[in-house]
Amino acid sequence: MAGIGFKLQKLFQEDYFSSRIKAYAFAGLVTSGPWLVVIATIAVIQWMTSFFSLLDLQERELFNLSVAYCFIFSQVLFGVQQLVVTRYTADLFYEKRTEAIFPTFIGMTKVTVGLAFIGWLIFFWISPLPYYFKWLMLILFVTVNLIWVLFLFLSAAKFYQAVAYSFLAGGGAALLLVFLFGKNVSWFPVFEHSNSFFLLAGFTSGMLVTLFGLFMSMLMTFPNRSKENQFSYLDYFDRFPSLFWTGFLYNIGIWVCNWVIWFGEGNGFLLDSFLYHRIYDTAIFWSYLTIIPTLIIFVVSVETRFYERYRVFYGYINEGGTLSQIKTAKTAMQRVLKQEMERLIRSQGLFSLLILLTIGSIASFLSLEPEIASIFRFTTIGAFANAMVLVITLILLYFEDRRGAMWTSIIFFLLNLGLSVLFLPFGYDGYGLSFSIGSTLAFVFALARLILFIEKVDYHAFCQPQALTYTQKRKPFTKLGAWMNKRTLF
Repeated sequence: MAGIGFKLQKLFQEDYFSSRIKAYAFAGLVTSGPWLVVIATIAVIQWMTSFFSLLDLQERELFNLSVAYCFIFSQVLFGVQQLVVTRYTADLFYEKRTEAIFPTFIGMTKVTVGLAFIGWLIFFWISPLPYYFKWLMLILFVTVNLIWVLFLFLSAAKFYQAVAYSFLAGGGAALLLVFLFGKNVSWFPVFEHSNSFFLLAGFTSGMLVTLFGLFMSMLMTFPNRSKENQFSYLDYFDRFPSLFWTGFLYNIGIWVCNWVIWFGEGNGFLLDSFLYHRIYDTAIFWSYLTIIPTLIIFVVSVETRFYERYRVFYGYINEGGTLSQIKTAKTAMQRVLKQEMERLIRSQGLFSLLILLTIGSIASFLSLEPEIASIFRFTTIGAFANAMVLVITLILLYFEDRRGAMWTSIIFFLLNLGLSVLFLPFGYDGYGLSFSIGSTLAFVFALARLILFIEKVDYHAFCQPQALTYTQKRKPFTKLGAWMNKRTLF
């Protein structure tokens, strides 16, 4: 998120209520805009398909689950490289080596496509769906993976406007094409699963519009498009292995409860291809919409009040400030961080509480089943705790506490996995409890780690042990990157 602070600070300096509204809207666009567009598009399409009279339930579920699987597992694959490449790209910007960014994008793209193809091959081998349907899913799966890759680099380059427009254009195109296919399905050839195939083709076309917009923005942002040293970033997997585990296990931890519950009471197995649990999956889907305030408030607080104190504190450390100056800056930074965390927890807590108190009216308005509303109460608490885990993890990474961030992700994953397995025999009575309890306990651990780290932040700033041990370790990824750089043909 570093880089949007100047825009936010300028808006907050203007003593107008409208300026503050603009600041929060801008932060929301940066943090939640693409995510909201994708979720809103999927939600509207699911609602829309229920009104297509020529589309039976199985075809609608096949379409919905195909989209859901592509997004869920693309997020997991993206987590493999996300934080490592983000750190590498940030260092390139800091060192003003921007000519190396586009080759890194090419390298990450190749690795991402390779991993996506391997994952799809497993699905291709297991699923009895027709070949043409599975090939279309490959196109969507690769497209979504590449969208996340482009999103990473364009966000690092602060080209937020292009990102927002690309997602809006793709979402709008997906809605329009799915509507046209659904309303005029009788116009198209009839073959096995043809209805869901054409709906999926429409949605995929919309995602390709997003991909095209992001790719053109990438070309505009980085005119120097060298192809050398595409895989040099793999060195950072050796240098910062904790970043890999942090991103990978956190993204798995988000979905591991779903995967376990897919084998529990009330689950479904569509066409011997898709495991799912309609009740729980719907509840978790809606609960994640409740954490939008956290994402917006976090960016505003970090990029305005906190970052200024953070920069002053580390400025004194890096530029030889006196002990008195360092201690004063440390105290100011700790105070602001405490205030902002309290405000964040209080604001999101009140919003989540309001949702819980009005769940009856919400369920009636959205026509949710009683089972979904019951589970939603627990998953909303879990989503709140999960959002706090994410926020604290990012703050720990701000302070270079990569070990603390890694252990937070490990605990988050293990608790959600272990508790999901433990509560699985209870069926509907246990659904949502594992996510709620596991995320809350991980939140408590992360908060304790942050408090202890911040108390001795000056000590940690001067004594970073990881730099001493890096050269003593084997460097398999560095060697792999060098080997791949020499054999790159395009």
